[in-house]
Amino acid sequence: MKITDAYWEKRNLGITCTEIIIENGDQLSHLEEINDVLECVEYVVVKVPSARFEMNNYLTQKRFVFIEGSINLYLDLKDAVLTTLQQRLNGVVTYAEMDEVDLSQLYYEIERGMFKSDRILLDDFFTEKQAAARYINWIKDELAKSTQAYKMVYKDDPIGFFTFREVEKNIFYPFLAGMYKKYASSGLGFETVRKPIEEAIKRGGHTIHTYISTNNTAVFRVHIQQGFSVHEMQYVFVKHNK
Repeated sequence: MKITDAYWEKRNLGITCTEIIIENGDQLSHLEEINDVLECVEYVVVKVPSARFEMNNYLTQKRFVFIEGSINLYLDLKDAVLTTLQQRLNGVVTYAEMDEVDLSQLYYEIERGMFKSDRILLDDFFTEKQAAARYINWIKDELAKSTQAYKMVYKDDPIGFFTFREVEKNIFYPFLAGMYKKYASSGLGFETVRKPIEEAIKRGGHTIHTYISTNNTAVFRVHIQQGFSVHEMQYVFVKHNK
């Protein structure tokens, strides 16, 4: 069991937070440590392997609330595919690394409510403003490291973005992507998956892995259509102590 002081959430959400990851080798008795955590922080997030039903039941009895499933997907780049229609559309969308003007537009789009399936946004304890600030701060933190952010462009108009980071040699992680509001129903949403694939291939990569929420079935479907496979899934439970 991994227990992490999620100190960054104090800045993002204005509360103290601890994140707990249950591992496959953990026993039910290990969860007793959660009682100590609950005495110290305002918000607790617990991630449980999907097959550990006894732990799910324990957390429910402790009045934790199930908020989402977190699915880890991976793609061997040689298995990447597009439908015939997607192949035609893909040719008219380009991408380029963002500059400061592009990032300002991205942050504006996030503040308008880009991520409707976000577990923070769906939680009545938090506000839309807090949810947006959390994403913006996350992106800024990553850009200060070794992450890049790219805009996707259709007919000279930015339509969305994706982030990109090499986590191991030739293994890439586009941890966040989305379509801007104007293009949310354009039929081009598959590009948030395809363009990171193209960038990984350009860099000589062999694998992409990412995480998506079960709250967003459309994004899950697009990943599967393009050749991704499920590696594992966690159930995410939360509890507020306010």
